Amino acid sequence: MNSDENRKTMKRTITILLLFLSLQMSAQCWQSMSAGYDHSLAIKNDGTLWAWGRNDYSQLGDGTTVNKNTPTQIGTANNWVKIATSLRTSYAIKADGTLWSWGRNQYGQLGQGAATTVTTPTQVGTATNWQNINAGEEHFIALKTDGTLWGSGRNHYGQLGDNTSVNKSTPIQLGTANWQEIATKNDHNLAIKTDGTLWSWGYNANGELGLGYVIVSLNSITQVGTDTNWQKISSNGYHSVAIKTDGTLWAWGANSGSQLGNGTTTDRTSPEQIGVSTDWQKIAAGRSFTYAIKTDGTLWSWGEGLYGELGNGISAQIKSRPAQVGTSSDNADVSAGTDHVLVKNTANFIKSTGRNNYGQLGDETNVDKNSFNSILCYSSTLSTEDFAINELKVYPNPVRDLLNLSFDKEITAVSIYNLLGQKVATKNINNNENSIDVSHLTSGTYLIKVISGVGVKTLKIIKE
Repeated sequence: MNSDENRKTMKRTITILLLFLSLQMSAQCWQSMSAGYDHSLAIKNDGTLWAWGRNDYSQLGDGTTVNKNTPTQIGTANNWVKIATSLRTSYAIKADGTLWSWGRNQYGQLGQGAATTVTTPTQVGTATNWQNINAGEEHFIALKTDGTLWGSGRNHYGQLGDNTSVNKSTPIQLGTANWQEIATKNDHNLAIKTDGTLWSWGYNANGELGLGYVIVSLNSITQVGTDTNWQKISSNGYHSVAIKTDGTLWAWGANSGSQLGNGTTTDRTSPEQIGVSTDWQKIAAGRSFTYAIKTDGTLWSWGEGLYGELGNGISAQIKSRPAQVGTSSDNADVSAGTDHVLVKNTANFIKSTGRNNYGQLGDETNVDKNSFNSILCYSSTLSTEDFAINELKVYPNPVRDLLNLSFDKEITAVSIYNLLGQKVATKNINNNENSIDVSHLTSGTYLIKVISGVGVKTLKIIKE
C-alpha cells in the first residue's frame, strides 16, 4: 500500500474527538479536579461534572458499578463548583451552595442519614451555604460560608472532632466558627482559622497531627503550636504538609517513604521546615509521596513512587528531597490520590501519572504510568475528511506539512499543544483563512486551539 493510500485509510479509520468551548481567551477544558483512592473527578469550564476510575460502590455517580478509564459525564447539571473524593465516595458543591454526595455509605459518610450506597449525586440536607469540602477515608469535613465547620461519617479515631468516637450519619458542627482552610484524605484532619492558626484532630499514630507527640487518636480539635501564618494545608496517608504565608514549606508525620522531603526516613511529630525555599505555592499529599508547585509554575515531587506517582519517568523509587518534575513552568494546580496524581496547567489541561489499575488516570488504558500524559477533554465525535465545528474547518487531518484553517469568524491566533499540555507551536493570524506549518512536529496526536473574536475552539489533530 502506498503512502497516499495509507493516508486515506488513516482518514477513514481515525476518530477525532472534538472539544468545543466558547470561553474566554485563556480557557481550555478543565476547571478543577480531585484524585481519590482509585477514582477521579473533574469539573469542566462549562460547569459539568466528569468521573473515571474505580466504580464498585458507584463512586463515579453514573448509576452503575462499571469502572471507567475515560472521563464520563455525570448527569446534565452544569453548575458544579467544588469536588472531593475519598476511598469509595464522592462529594460536590453546586453554585447555589447545595452539597451533594454519592458512593459507599457504610458509616454515614455521605451525610444523608442512612447507611446505604447511593449511586448518583444526591443532595445532603437543604442548606445552601456550603463553600468547600474535603473527604477523608470514611468521613468528610466541610466549610460553610459563615466560617463554620461540619463533618459526618466514621469517627473511631475522633476524626469528627466532637469529643466522641461515635459515627454520625448527618453533618454536625465541629467547634466554633472562623475556619478558613480544611484538609483531610485519610483519618486525620487539618484546619486553618482566619487568624492563621493551625489545628488538627483524628488519627495520630505517626505524629501526623503535628502536636509533638504520638497518640493513636485525638477526638478534640487542638491547636498546632502558636504560629499565626499558616496558609495552605494538605494531608493524606499518615503525613501532613503545609505552606506558610512567607512561602516556606513544612511537613510532619510518617516518613517511611521519605514523603516529608527532609532527606530522612524518620517520622516527625511536629512541623519541620523543608529546605530553605520561600516560593512554594500549592501542595498535595499522596499516600507515601508529596507534590508541590512553586510560584514560577514548576512542579516538584518527592517520597515513594512505587507505581510511577512521582511522574519522573521511573517507577519503584524513593526521592528523599523535593525534585523538579520535567521542565514545564505552567503548572497551576495539583491533586494527589492514594497512588495517582492529577495536575492542571494554566491552559486548563489535566495530565495524570501513577497507578492505573482501575483507569483512574483517565487515559483510556489500565496501565500504570511513570510520567505525565494529558487527559483528553471529551465532547463529540466526528470521522470525516474535513472536521468542522460551527464552520471552523481544519484540514487535512491527518496532516503532514501545512495545516489549513478556515472559519466564518476572524481568527486571531492559533496554538498547538502536545498531550502533556505543552505549547509546541503558535501563530498570530489576522484573517479568517490561513495555514500553519507543522512539518517540524514529530508524528503523534496534538490539540490545536483556535482563538477568534467569539471565543476559543479546540480540537485534536493527527500529525503524520
